[in-house]
Amino acid sequence: MQVRALYLYEGPLRTALHRVKYGGERRRGEFLGELLASSAEVLVGNQCAALRCVVPIPLHHTRLRERGFNQSSLLAAAVARKLALPLEDGLVRLRATATQVSQDRAARWENVAGAFAWVGQPLEGTVLLVDDVVTTGATVIAASEALITAGARAVIVLALARAAAV
Repeated sequence: MQVRALYLYEGPLRTALHRVKYGGERRRGEFLGELLASSAEVLVGNQCAALRCVVPIPLHHTRLRERGFNQSSLLAAAVARKLALPLEDGLVRLRATATQVSQDRAARWENVAGAFAWVGQPLEGTVLLVDDVVTTGATVIAASEALITAGARAVIVLALARAAAV
């Protein structure tokens, strides 16, 4: 698994993502998706040709109902359009995991272990997994494991931002 991120998770970008996730600013999320999409080919590089689909990190249905949208889905949709790839939504969060924000590294890994499953058609080739922020990598690794189990040959993670210490 490879992780590519456009920005560091700090300053104005951090504020913007908080406004999307916790302030319900969907249009801002769509704009951030376009930013990520505009750099997707450069970030993924020569591996673009191997990509078969784009998959967003899912929210649990209770959190999706609370928020009204999935910020990772907004980002992934823009990336899929830009790369002319199918957007697949077969990755599901099996349980309502606690928010990762206030947890230490070990708790984050425990929180998401076994939390994802693929319920779509069997996967083939390389999958581009899209998330808003990668901090410890626990979420994207747990999700990648579910994609590999479903048949993906490889997973490349594309995130809008990453913590400085990833």
